[in-house]
Amino acid sequence: MKTLSILQVEDTEEDVLLMEYAFNEAGIQSVLRSVPHAEAAMAYILGQRQYAERNEFPEPSLLLLDLKLPGMSGLELLDWLRNASPMPKVPVIVFTSSSQRQDVQAAYDAGANAFVTKPSGIDQLVEFLEALKVFWLRYTQFPTGLVNPAIRG
Repeated sequence: MKTLSILQVEDTEEDVLLMEYAFNEAGIQSVLRSVPHAEAAMAYILGQRQYAERNEFPEPSLLLLDLKLPGMSGLELLDWLRNASPMPKVPVIVFTSSSQRQDVQAAYDAGANAFVTKPSGIDQLVEFLEALKVFWLRYTQFPTGLVNPAIRG
């Protein structure tokens, strides 16, 4: 059994640091890696360039994807992921500041598994991650068959 690896695609450094802090507060022991834009996410998923060492940068079992990214958008990355990547079935939670109906619809149309508007405070972020820990990391069966023994017990 392997520990799950979560890839966060987020361009705001403060949000990356908050997520790392909230992961610890929520007791999530999965591997969390962050990349700042869609092109880096593609390289990570493909195991290219600085992400070639899979022991340090394991294949993601779940993506937390921001929509508003520099260069290629989160929706464009999601379209690539579902239609051209070697991991078309990896679960994707769109995790963005937008709550606009058209963004929600576009994300689901592109193949998102869930759409979450970023919480406004750290307590709400920890609450979201505790729910993620229970549903997505403890009970959900992933296409790769991976489980996360660090939080099973």
